[in-house]
Amino acid sequence: MYKVGKIKTVVVYMLLSGSLFLTACSNKKVEELRLSGIDQLEKGKYEEAIDTLNQALQAGRGEVSETQFDILLYRAEAEYMSGDLDACQTTIDTLRKVDGDQEAYVQFQTQLDAKRLVKEASDALNDDDTETAREKLDAAKAAGLTNDRDIDFDEVVYLEKTAQWEAAYDAVEKYLQNYPGDEAATREETFLKSRIEELKNNTALNEP
Repeated sequence: MYKVGKIKTVVVYMLLSGSLFLTACSNKKVEELRLSGIDQLEKGKYEEAIDTLNQALQAGRGEVSETQFDILLYRAEAEYMSGDLDACQTTIDTLRKVDGDQEAYVQFQTQLDAKRLVKEASDALNDDDTETAREKLDAAKAAGLTNDRDIDFDEVVYLEKTAQWEAAYDAVEKYLQNYPGDEAATREETFLKSRIEELKNNTALNEP
C-alpha cells in the first residue's frame, strides 16, 4: 500500500508540475506576442499588430485576466488607427461587457464617437455640404478629439471649399509639417498656392 500510495503521489506531482510548466510556457508566449504586437502598433504596422495581438489572445487559451484585457485594449487601438472603427467598437463593447465600464474604456468610447463625427464630416465635404461638415468637426473637437490627422485634413478641405484661401494654405502648410509626404495634402498645397497667386495678380480685385 505504501508503494502504491507513493507512486500515486509521484504521478500527481508529475501531472501538476507538467501543468505548471505548460502554464508558464503559455504565459511566456502570451507576453512575447503582446510585446511584439505593441511594438508593431508603435511602428504604425496596424494590421500586423492586430494579427499578433489576436495570436496573443489565442495563446492565452481563453483565460480571462488583466493581461487579456490589456491585449484587447491594445488591439482596439490598432483597429482604431487602421481605420476599422466597426472592429474597434466591437472590441470596446467586449471589454465593457466582461470587465465593466472602466475609465479607460469609457474614454476610448468617447474618442471613438468623436472619430465617427470626423468620418461624417468627411462624407459631408465630399457632398459639398460645408454646413454639416462644420457642425461635425466642431462637435468632434468639443468631444476632445485633438492631434488627429483626419480632422486636420478636413479643416484644410473645409477652408478651401468655403474660399478661405489663405487660411486653407496656412492650414495645409501646418498639416504637412506634421505629416510630410502626404500626397493629397501636397496637391492641396499646390492648388492653394496657385489660387492665392492668381488672386494677387488679378488687377480687377486689387483695384481700390
